[in-house]
Amino acid sequence: MSFDCFPFPGSLIQVHQIFWLGSQVHTDVHSLGGNDTGSDLLLEEAPTFHQFYFRLSMTTAFTCNLPDSLSISHSSVQDCANINAVWSSLIIEECTRLGLTYFCIAPGSRSSPLAIAASSHPLTTCISCFDERALAFHAVGYARGSYRPAVVITSSGTAVSNLLPAVVEASQDFLPLLLLTADRPPELQDTGANQSINQVNHFGSFVRFFFSLPPPSDHIPARMVLTTVDSAAYFATHAPHGPVHINCPFREPLEHSPREWASNCLKGLEYWMSRAEPFTKYIVKQFHTCNGLSGEVLNVLEVIKHASRGLLLLGAIHTEDELWAALLLAKHLSWPVAADILSGLRLRKALTSFPEVEENFLYIDNLDHALLSDLVRAWVKPDTIIQVLINKKHFFSFFPFMLVEL
Repeated sequence: MSFDCFPFPGSLIQVHQIFWLGSQVHTDVHSLGGNDTGSDLLLEEAPTFHQFYFRLSMTTAFTCNLPDSLSISHSSVQDCANINAVWSSLIIEECTRLGLTYFCIAPGSRSSPLAIAASSHPLTTCISCFDERALAFHAVGYARGSYRPAVVITSSGTAVSNLLPAVVEASQDFLPLLLLTADRPPELQDTGANQSINQVNHFGSFVRFFFSLPPPSDHIPARMVLTTVDSAAYFATHAPHGPVHINCPFREPLEHSPREWASNCLKGLEYWMSRAEPFTKYIVKQFHTCNGLSGEVLNVLEVIKHASRGLLLLGAIHTEDELWAALLLAKHLSWPVAADILSGLRLRKALTSFPEVEENFLYIDNLDHALLSDLVRAWVKPDTIIQVLINKKHFFSFFPFMLVEL
């Protein structure tokens, strides 16, 4: 179906030739669990697409590219105008194959090769905002709601520094995030301009992975670009989850005129270009405790067994499985439950998927405020407190909690 223009509060929305191909858009998208994307950007026959575009405000725009199976174009990485376009196309294509299809783009000249590659890919959804700080927090919100990393693209210099608050929050909350920051080549760094600051290890220990790519060159095997993206995505989506950073220097980023480059830099990508899977596959070994419980869990169970006045504190909970585990623990213990705002249980009446969330549980709402009263503090005297923290940095065989004895 297609639309022309229609009103939207406080903004102008324009939609050009939208053809909703539900099965193609959804079932062919690769997920982090290992499904194929079906993306054909680098194959001999690639689907064209129609762009969905609207402007939210003077500073924010939103685009979504939808494949159109009715028309076919011939596009391949060999058709890229220059080596900047080659590397950018490889980065974006590998992101989509890994299931990273949501891009948050801050406009800037140095990052234009990445922005063009992302906005023109048929499987990406792009949102643009020139306030990097707000854009980064939007990406954090996306990760918090979808449990999948968004890709943030920025220009060089202080634009990268504006991402720091969101990176710290994502790191502390174990939220996946992929940062693609454009940079100047080595010969143009530290020249005194705001855009020439040192971006190497810019976020320090707050990122799980960092790599600074060399400026694009046909003397460097292109598969290095793919393995870098694969490594970054792996560290972002496996414990301890969190933000990862790839620094991407570009020479002449605004030049889009054809310039010869040696295609032998694509050597080793023949199989990758004929398929729709990521270049690198990681095999994660699963370890299970079969005989008995660990010493820590046994100690905790012993404390619970001798508790007479217990209190259960529920901290941040991120997924429905974690919520079920916390509720099963609360039901088994039959202790009063104090829920932190990050647990989601203070708004438990809105949890339609958990109709029994109010049954057989004693919730103490707003306990933090109640403890301001001397009378309440004298009444609430638990001998054992169990605090449930869903911590992505550590995995526990049974209960992910921290025990505090009073």
